[in-house]
Amino acid sequence: MKNHNDQAMQSYFGAMLSEQAEHVTDTLVDDLHNQLESLQTAAPILSEKLIFSDTEETTCAAPTVQLSVPVAVEKEEPQEWKNLDVENEFQVLFFELAGLTFAVPLTDLGGIHHLDKSLNSLLGKPDWFSGVMANGESLYNIVDTAKWINTGKSYDTLNYTHYILLGSTEWGLACEKLLGTETLTTSQIKWRKVQGKRPWLAGMVKQKMCALLHADELVKLLNSGINIQGN
Repeated sequence: MKNHNDQAMQSYFGAMLSEQAEHVTDTLVDDLHNQLESLQTAAPILSEKLIFSDTEETTCAAPTVQLSVPVAVEKEEPQEWKNLDVENEFQVLFFELAGLTFAVPLTDLGGIHHLDKSLNSLLGKPDWFSGVMANGESLYNIVDTAKWINTGKSYDTLNYTHYILLGSTEWGLACEKLLGTETLTTSQIKWRKVQGKRPWLAGMVKQKMCALLHADELVKLLNSGINIQGN
């Protein structure tokens, strides 16, 4: 008997099953790269650096007493969830994995690259973390997307062909098929009003009945090592 989580996932994604998808071609990938370049300004990926500073302490001949005054540290309030901010007409990329179709705005993409099996695995990562993929001088963290959304399938059973970079981050979503781009209007989306239990879900594309991804919120979950169920 399937557990409650599997039943919930099947119920949620059941309506999202797509019909036969097109085969991926190198020409499609090149066209997508060109569209991304026209939509986004080139910005270098910033790497985090730790800056250390040395402090010198002077010792006086006579002992002194220092009084410390506690400093009140203000806690940062969690930012309010906001949905995607898009134009009335915007372009999205449709992609498929494990029989499910997803859409993501082109403005939220950092690139699309071929994926092969030469991944470098890392210890201590979640089970949906496939490994690190090298592309030129850059390294990207590849997500086993089907396992992240708990479809019952994984990198071992699916034929992932590409990975889709989320913005200027180092996160790449593995996918089986690129289904091409399409221009949508805001009226074609059933937008979410509140965060709910799926902050990564911006809404549903009505005609195709597929999820529109909220890339920024998805990255927050990936950085925290959390999957679609918040685990």
